[in-house]
Parts: sequence; C-alpha cells; structure tokens
Amino acid sequence: MLLFSFFALATAGCDDENEQKAEPVAPILKDVVMPAESSTIPGTTVTISGKGFDTGDKLYCTSLSQEKDFEPQVIEVTDYGISIVIPSDAAGTYEVDVERAGLVSTLPDYLKVAYVIAIDDLVMPTDHAARGTKIRIGGKGFEAGDKAVFTSDAYPSGVSHTADVALTGEGVEIVVPEECYGVNTLTLTRGNRQGRLGEVSVAVAVGDEIGGGIVYYISDGGIHGLIAKRSNTGSATEQWGPTSRHGETRKDIYAGKENTRICVEAMKNFHQQFETWPSSKKSAAEQCDAETETVDGIVYDDWFLPSQQELVQLFYQKNMLAEKGAGLAANNYWSSSEGDADDSAPIWSAYYVNFYEAENLVTAASDKEGWAIGIRAIRQF
Repeated sequence: MLLFSFFALATAGCDDENEQKAEPVAPILKDVVMPAESSTIPGTTVTISGKGFDTGDKLYCTSLSQEKDFEPQVIEVTDYGISIVIPSDAAGTYEVDVERAGLVSTLPDYLKVAYVIAIDDLVMPTDHAARGTKIRIGGKGFEAGDKAVFTSDAYPSGVSHTADVALTGEGVEIVVPEECYGVNTLTLTRGNRQGRLGEVSVAVAVGDEIGGGIVYYISDGGIHGLIAKRSNTGSATEQWGPTSRHGETRKDIYAGKENTRICVEAMKNFHQQFETWPSSKKSAAEQCDAETETVDGIVYDDWFLPSQQELVQLFYQKNMLAEKGAGLAANNYWSSSEGDADDSAPIWSAYYVNFYEAENLVTAASDKEGWAIGIRAIRQF
C-alpha cells in the first residue's frame, strides 16, 4: 500500500512538470487593407480592413513624415476590421503597430493621412466680393497663422494670390487681394497642410486695369468678362490668313478664344499647302495666340483674336481705352469670325469692325488675303 501511494505521488509530480503553460503570441492579422489617403482626413473615423483584430488591441502610429506620432482611439472592432479616429493634427505617412498582451505586430502597409485642414460648420459668402474688401467665412477649426490662397482658371498657370486670415468669433475675415478677379477657388493653408474652402467670386468693372490689360466688357455681375491688350499686335496692315475655310468659327461674345484655337490648328495644314503662307508667315489668329504681356512679373500668354461681337464691344469702349493709354489707332480691325454661306458673307471672307468711325458702328466681311488691316488681341476671364 505504501509503495502504491509513493508511486502515485511520483507519477502526479511528473504530470505537473510536463504541463505546458499557454504563451502569448503577437497579433496574427490577415488581409489587411488601409483606407485610401483621400478619405483619411484628420478629425474623421476610418476603418482598417482585415481579419484578426481584437477589442483589446492598441494601435501606435509612428510618423515617417516628421509629424507627431499618435495612439488613435479605437471606435469599433468587427470580424472585418478596426475603426479608429484620426487626430486633427495628423498628416503624412505612418507605420502602424498593433499591440496585444505586450506583443506587437507591424501592419504590412502604411497609413497615409491627407495633408488637409478640416473646418466644421463651414459657411462661405454667397455675394460677389470686391478687390480690397473683407469677406467673412464662418466655421470651426481655423487657427492663427492660417493663410488663404486664391486661384482661378482665369490666371496664368501657376499664379495664385495669398492673403492673411484674421480670426473672429464666428470664423475668419480675409481681405481680397487687389490682384484677384473672376471666379476663384479659396484654399486654406497651414504649413504643409491645406483645405479647400470653396469658391469666392471677385467682381471687377469696365475700365479696371487688371489681368495684363484693361477690362472692357463684363457679364454676370462682373465675375466674367474680356480684357484688352494695351497695344496692337503686328503692323497696321496684316492679312487675316488664307482664303480657305478654317472651321466652325462663331460671332458671339466668348467665342473668340475657341475661334482662335480653330484657326491656329487649321494653319498647321495651310502652311504646308500654300506657298504664299510659309510657316514664317503668321495669320492674325496665330499672331494673337503667340502674344505675351508681362505685368508685375506675371506673364499673360492666353491672348486671342476677338470674335466679331467681342470686337464690336471693343469699338464701344475705344474712348475709355484711349483715356487709359491703350487707344486703338484709326483703322479697320480683324475679328476671328469667318464669313459663311448662311449669312450671305462669302467663306473666303472674315468679319472686321471699322474704327475710323467716331460713333457709328460699321462691321462687315472682307477678303481674308485681299485686305491688310489692324489686330488687337484680348483675353477672357
């Protein structure tokens, strides 16, 4: 009996020694997919998709872009991923570690946070603004030192205008730069972060000297219009171009830019077809298209030959332009509008406006090659 008891105790002791204790392992996470950078906005909740996340997991985000590291708040864990809050000051690329029971797994992909500024309860102005005046923008999230950047399709490529931002109880105040005009996109910048606020329409008036020339026509309350170059293009005796039809040119306001594009494109073939029009000889449209004007370091290079009606408006404002030192010498001037069979003007003609007249408007079509008259380029906004 004693021997049996001893043997039983000895056997039990061996079983205890052979028992294996469960060891913690690093989180095993599969099929991990990070949210798109465009949707990973500071101050919002995003979901990292994947299998194997646990409610006790802690995440640590280490910046690879010299930004602040952060430990995000976990909002929800499901069988398909983990949802976290992106801090309002986060930006750039982060390596993400997942800690569970003191052990860590590093996710295979990086979390990329957009370099944006989030403004809550944003209220943009609805009325047209004027240059040099204050606009008020409501919202939460603005900070001292923020800058406002105005950009527009009407400006030359790469040109923008920056203004300081003054904090108010409801948001901010911004003084519209004197150089602004037309429909602008307003972007808030803060260091290397930015946030698009919306559109601000800056109205101008006929006679304003802006955009590389002088405004001579406006529409839509002054946020769209036409700008005349200060001087003529070429000589006082320029041919329009070959008598062949260039394309579907039009006569109306805001048609001149497209007319010029059509004519310049057509001339690529005509220079090869006609000995009288070698590549060294430029049509009226080509001459306008090649024009540049530099004002305060900004190069304006989007000039074009005005349509018939754009040229008519130029005639009506010739006295104002003369007062501004940009008068048009007495001459006939080409438009970019071709004659066509539908309006009795022959297809070998183009429309002109007579600037010899003091007040009486005279406009008709004439031989593209047989006449040699003046050119004044314009641009639009």
